Amino acid sequence: MKTYKSASIRNIALAGHGGSGKTTLAEALIFKSGGSDRFGKVADGNTITDYDPEEIKRKISLNTSLAYAEWKNTKINIVDTPGQFDFIGGMYEGVRAAETVIITVPAKDGVQVGAIKTYKEAAKQGKARVFVVTKTDEENADFTKTLEGLKSRFGGSVCELTDRAALSELIAETDESLMEKFFNGEEFSDEEFSKGLCNGLIQGAITPVVSVSALSGDGVEALLDLIVNVFPSPCATDGEKSGDTQIKYDEKSPLSAYVFKTLADPFVGKLSFVKIITGSLAAKTEPTNARTGEVERFGKILALKGKKQDEPSEAFAGDIIAITKLDATTGDTLCDASKIVSFERSQFPVPCFFQAVAAKGKGDEAKISNALVRIIEEDPTLSYVNNTETRQRVLGGLGDQHLDVAVNKMKTKFGVEVELSPPIIAYRETIRKKVTNIEGKHKKQSGGAGQFGVVVMEFEPHTEDGLVFEERVFGGSVPKQFFPAVEKGLKESVEHGVLAGYPVVRLKATLVDGKYHPVDSKEIAFVQAARLAFKEGVRAASPCLLEPILSMKILVGDENTGDVMGVVNKRRGSVLGTNPTGDGMTEITAEMPQAETSDFALVILQMTKGLGSYTMQFARYQELPQNLEAEVIANAPKVKHEA
Repeated sequence: MKTYKSASIRNIALAGHGGSGKTTLAEALIFKSGGSDRFGKVADGNTITDYDPEEIKRKISLNTSLAYAEWKNTKINIVDTPGQFDFIGGMYEGVRAAETVIITVPAKDGVQVGAIKTYKEAAKQGKARVFVVTKTDEENADFTKTLEGLKSRFGGSVCELTDRAALSELIAETDESLMEKFFNGEEFSDEEFSKGLCNGLIQGAITPVVSVSALSGDGVEALLDLIVNVFPSPCATDGEKSGDTQIKYDEKSPLSAYVFKTLADPFVGKLSFVKIITGSLAAKTEPTNARTGEVERFGKILALKGKKQDEPSEAFAGDIIAITKLDATTGDTLCDASKIVSFERSQFPVPCFFQAVAAKGKGDEAKISNALVRIIEEDPTLSYVNNTETRQRVLGGLGDQHLDVAVNKMKTKFGVEVELSPPIIAYRETIRKKVTNIEGKHKKQSGGAGQFGVVVMEFEPHTEDGLVFEERVFGGSVPKQFFPAVEKGLKESVEHGVLAGYPVVRLKATLVDGKYHPVDSKEIAFVQAARLAFKEGVRAASPCLLEPILSMKILVGDENTGDVMGVVNKRRGSVLGTNPTGDGMTEITAEMPQAETSDFALVILQMTKGLGSYTMQFARYQELPQNLEAEVIANAPKVKHEA
């Protein structure tokens, strides 16, 4: 196939709310440019960019996919991204790879949360933004109302592409010579208009709005012309950042490229989506991975059109290609050994919804870890932790649908069937009062030498999380050589408390007295005596359960702040403060028991219509209210069984 240099390449990401027409627009661009001989439909499951079996079944985009169109000697790389919030990581990938982000907005529905999130991320990454109002031929479609909504939400940079007078004023502000010409009442030439509009896009000063009906084809050809004539090529931008340096797109410099997406393909193995920043990449190239310092060897270079694969002989700076069998992971930089550079890694939303993963069949247990690693390599918004305390594999994502799709991929791609369940909460136990003169006596006689050891202990609450052991033995009632045995018995005992079998923390134990036998006293006897004293002493010291408390930062729209704070309070949480972050958003700082957060991600998503998000991390352990202890203790046998 034909190869293209940077000036003849346009990289666009299609992003926006779920169901806003991204995939259909991609289909229209490819079909209109002659890149396919049929117009696929999402409802029929035959579109170019939604080819995964799960996507066809659910009739939504789940993955970032690549395609390209060729129009007027220009290659248009199309990155089609998911719109559902559970799969928003794909939007971050697409925005990173593109110079221009096309944000689809349905004429019937107007500005939706997905458009707002995409606009913010594109602006944050410094990418050009263009609104495409879609589905203009549907019943109740209202382009004018949608345009006014866009202007109201996103400000003065928003302008209809056909409004040449308003655009001319915005274009004049991008360049002093054009400003002078504008104030003198002179009209811009077509070349000046296109160049000024392109500069306005790059600067973020102009956000054009165009109207397209992908199904009928209205406006598709005009959009292709706009992409070729106005959208910035890679070499027209500032390039990519490596440390404090901006590296411009340039095919004459040594190779550098960024891996922005990884796919776990069961047939070809790992498939890496790569954007070339400088130089060129051919089949015999052996780049260095800047992260590992190792030379990378790969299989093929592919130009993807959905699942269709072409094999270009070479790819140049600015182009987006796929590489098979690359060891690199998402976020890695590939470069020439003579000039090592490392591009900034993309930042993705962190998981906030967690479920335990267990194999359905015994034979699949050993395969789970490998399948999870491959799935997470494909999706950076997933996480996986093997919790050694609860002995559970815990999968984290952005919502229930996200994890459901991950589980189905494990089955279809790697043949591993698993089931999800709420994770076990790692409670702790402690004591609330001091007790003294607690005796532990171990005596065993079995014909020969026996076992004998007696300890007298004090137990009291302590501030340190671990066990604090001290001794105040006078007169040699317990010889010093047995002190380590007493401590060993206590350390073994605190692993399982007396209430529900959870580890015991914040405990100070003091050995104050005891007895020994010159013949029968052995280390094992004092280990056992300490264990007996521990059980009796902790039971007498008013034991209680401690629950994990999470520190949370919750970002919501100003209008949702009060409702979300109410939910936090109802879930035994505490609001610590609020901080307006601008653009109609507020950050709520709060703390909440882990037991109350299992479905919090789903609640926030529903309450804020997808605009809200949050992060959380462990803060501390806090005493569980007594009215909740019985339920936790009642579930303890299940905990013990699974642990």
